[in-house]
Amino acid sequence: MQIICSMIFLLVMMVMKVSGFSDFEALLELKKGFQGDPSRKVLTSWDAKALSSDRCPLNWYGVTCSSGGVTSIDLNGLGLLGSFSFPVIVGLRMLQNLSIANNQFSGTLSNIGSLTSLKYLDVSGNLFHGALPSGIENLRNLEFVNLSGNNNLGGVIPSGFGSLAKLKYLDLQGNSFSGEVMSLFSQLISVEYVDISRNNFSGSLDLGLAKSSFVSSIRHLNVSGNSLVGELFAHDGIPFFDSLEVFDASSNQLSGSVPVFSFVVSLKILRLQDNQLSASLPPGLLQESSTILTDLDLSLNQLEGPIGSITSSTLEKLNLSSNRLSGSLPLKVGHCAIIDLSNNKISGELSRIQNWGDSVEIIRLSSNSLTGTLPGQTSQFLRLTSLKAANNSLQGVLPFILGTYPELKEIDLSHNQLSGVIPSNLFISAKLTELNLSNNNFSGSLPLQDASTVGNLSLTNIGLSHNSLGGVLSEELTRFHNLISLDLSYNNFEGNIPDGLPDSLKMFTVSANNLSGNVPENLRRFPDSAFHPGNALLNVPISLPKDKTDITLRKHGYHMKTSVKAALIIGLVVGTALLALVCVMFHFMLRKQHDEEKSDVTGEKSIVPKTEPSSSNVIAAKNSVQENESSSSTTSTPSIKAKLPVSSSRFSQYSDSDNSSPFLKEPNEELHSESRKDEILSSQVSSSTPSLPKIQKSPDNPTSRQTSMRLDGNLYIFDSSLKLTAEELSRAPAEAIGRSCHGTLYRAVLNSDSVLAVKWLREGTAKGKKEFAREIKKLGNINHPNLVSLQAYYWGPKEHEKLIISRYMDAPCLAFYLQEAGQLNLPPLLLENRLKITLDIASCLSYLHNGEAIPHGNLKSTNVLLKPPELTAHLTDYSLHRLITPEATSEQVLNAAALGYCPPEFASSSKPYPSLKSDVYAFGVILLELLTGKVSGDIVCSDPGVVELTEWVLLLVGQNRATECFDPSIVGSQGSRNPFGVLTDVLQVALSCISPAPERPDMKLVSQELSRIVLKRTAI
Repeated sequence: MQIICSMIFLLVMMVMKVSGFSDFEALLELKKGFQGDPSRKVLTSWDAKALSSDRCPLNWYGVTCSSGGVTSIDLNGLGLLGSFSFPVIVGLRMLQNLSIANNQFSGTLSNIGSLTSLKYLDVSGNLFHGALPSGIENLRNLEFVNLSGNNNLGGVIPSGFGSLAKLKYLDLQGNSFSGEVMSLFSQLISVEYVDISRNNFSGSLDLGLAKSSFVSSIRHLNVSGNSLVGELFAHDGIPFFDSLEVFDASSNQLSGSVPVFSFVVSLKILRLQDNQLSASLPPGLLQESSTILTDLDLSLNQLEGPIGSITSSTLEKLNLSSNRLSGSLPLKVGHCAIIDLSNNKISGELSRIQNWGDSVEIIRLSSNSLTGTLPGQTSQFLRLTSLKAANNSLQGVLPFILGTYPELKEIDLSHNQLSGVIPSNLFISAKLTELNLSNNNFSGSLPLQDASTVGNLSLTNIGLSHNSLGGVLSEELTRFHNLISLDLSYNNFEGNIPDGLPDSLKMFTVSANNLSGNVPENLRRFPDSAFHPGNALLNVPISLPKDKTDITLRKHGYHMKTSVKAALIIGLVVGTALLALVCVMFHFMLRKQHDEEKSDVTGEKSIVPKTEPSSSNVIAAKNSVQENESSSSTTSTPSIKAKLPVSSSRFSQYSDSDNSSPFLKEPNEELHSESRKDEILSSQVSSSTPSLPKIQKSPDNPTSRQTSMRLDGNLYIFDSSLKLTAEELSRAPAEAIGRSCHGTLYRAVLNSDSVLAVKWLREGTAKGKKEFAREIKKLGNINHPNLVSLQAYYWGPKEHEKLIISRYMDAPCLAFYLQEAGQLNLPPLLLENRLKITLDIASCLSYLHNGEAIPHGNLKSTNVLLKPPELTAHLTDYSLHRLITPEATSEQVLNAAALGYCPPEFASSSKPYPSLKSDVYAFGVILLELLTGKVSGDIVCSDPGVVELTEWVLLLVGQNRATECFDPSIVGSQGSRNPFGVLTDVLQVALSCISPAPERPDMKLVSQELSRIVLKRTAI
């Protein structure tokens, strides 16, 4: 008791001491936490001796004082390092401005509510953490609050913001704040600027927004990068925003149609990209009489239908890329400067652009189905800086006028069917830096005859590969002193390589031509793959690497400290010992289990997770689920499973479960012995079991049938070929074949001997009923030869009764072929098999991305099933993230990241979410698995230490040792036929897929490139 009293006394004394500080003493105490001052402005000027007569700090940097009280602290952008203690400055009663942005201050915002005179608060760009403290309601004079970019600030926003009647500016972006977005908005009174982007807010933007008092005052509203769901203004209609000029709700999970926004009279910038918006594009957004929009971004959604003419006189930036828009190009684009319609289904003649106005600066039309020729009557494009129309079906010749546009900087017309001679003025265009005409049918020689007449040639990147160009490479090519990339491969060039190409070249390839002579000395730094195959008469110096699979790549700094090596070795030793101990313990558990089962041959135990009900509405007493995620699951066949040890640690990498194999049971469940793994699990429905599901007749399921049984749930069928009644499904024997963080996958055998895969979603995993139904209906309508399509779903009255039903495929997954082929008696994957698998996967992904505008979201080798005998690849578990909650999606992403399938940018994102770009990265990893025979997530031993698969490949490539990464089983099986050329080509595709996000190619281009590689090998 005496100790407690002493502690209380000391605490009281400390508070009295702090509150008794004069202002300059408080600042001196605050200064003690500053550990670094690069500018030396604060530590040197904050001097106890530098005081005025009224004891105000005198000439202290960033400090303003009046009548003995500090009124302003402004330390913006000084790079100060250390802690900033708010409790120390609680006595600054006159402080009105606290601006310490863009430093490296740490700590919490505790006691900030004591600064009652504060009007301006900016602590952005620091390292503060923790939640906003209570007492914020005391800051009634606050007008400006900026807490952005601290990352570790989080938690639910306190209710005190409702007392801040003077608040005009609120910036919380780039933190970890959470909670219902409307609980925050309902507190705001007369705020004009709100930015809560890149946080973890949830909820919708419909109910209650029209009743929020700030709708008449708000001018800038940014809610992007959160977890908002539902339809925009679906219930209340669009509030009458009197002053709203900027609205950004991009990178959420919004669905439904795009509102017209006709009552947002001042709106200039509207950004809704990267959501799940569907239906048609509201024509009013593009018409002059409807809005005064200047910037409209609806990219990365699922919008359909035609675009129509753009008559708005104010619209300057229009981005509708990566949707499902169809029809022809708009006949008019008004005053648009930037037009991005790439990655859609737009068809018709490209010549319609000749009617576009003279305001156009950027045209992006790649990855559509455009035909026709480039018009030659487009002299109005005097401001055009970028023209990209790659990956279409354009034909004809390039018009000469293309090289006369004075501001043109980049042209990409690759992957078309253009022909004829390349206009010579393109090579001497004043500002053109990038020219990509690869994969066309151009012929003739390089028209460089006019290059000598130009003083400074601007081109830095020239891509002319895969054409029919020929002739001798002119010496004028050496006049391009700024060249960084030159690709002339797969043409018919002959003669010598000109001596004198610039040293600035970082990428150079002339392979697959008919060149001869010596390789110039300054080009000998490039690997042999830059010159071969082809060029049989080209003299390759001995110093040049002879390895035909060397690939030019930036060197990566893979240097590992000795201490790190030692730590890794120790960790491996300890981990091995622990694994051995676990195996011994597990062996005894299995022995005991086996003995128990011998004594009770009739008792059949459930493999249902403990969170499941004791009986099921659908599958005999099992609340079942299709866990397609376990490609490990869907892949398993009875013949295979008989050989799989339940406790095999290897299978843990095939499951999304953090700590168990797909065949392991949940905690406190009994394990089946190996002899029982092939038994079909079934049990009788108990009296407490909920009623079986009712097949609902609805617009979603026009062919549904009624059953006479009393049923509580609804079974919706997408596939009319699925002849299924609820009673039949409820009595089907079910075998648990896989588990993950989302639930359990069952194999259900119907009376007709047909087999279904039924995924049970763990309680709390599925989205709300309305949103779930809308999303799964879309997914159920997706069909592709290489996709395991959904057939039905069941929605029960209880939280845990959510089932997804698809056809069962009796096929092992790719991961089994790569690592367990010997144990499972699977045939080896030959090179031809692997090439076919890459084409199958790429084709399916290209369809999902470009045909449906959705990512797979969970791509990995366990979700790739290989159907014998041709080993046709089928993707499972597609777009599950659209059906589950943000929390479940985050868990899915974390599991994929642990296995090496997530892109690097996810590590720096506060809310990583599956995207088209992340799919491309995962596909690149699968390509590396096929090339190396290794599974991502494995630790690979290497010279500098132990690394993951992608790091290991990049390391070897960077050291010109690419051949060492190829699977020896496919290299040695080719006999006299050299496989290195095709392996190198596929490796280059893989490397492009795992490159930084902005550089990753579209899956349609990837699929086309892989098809070309395979076709080339077939033709040899």
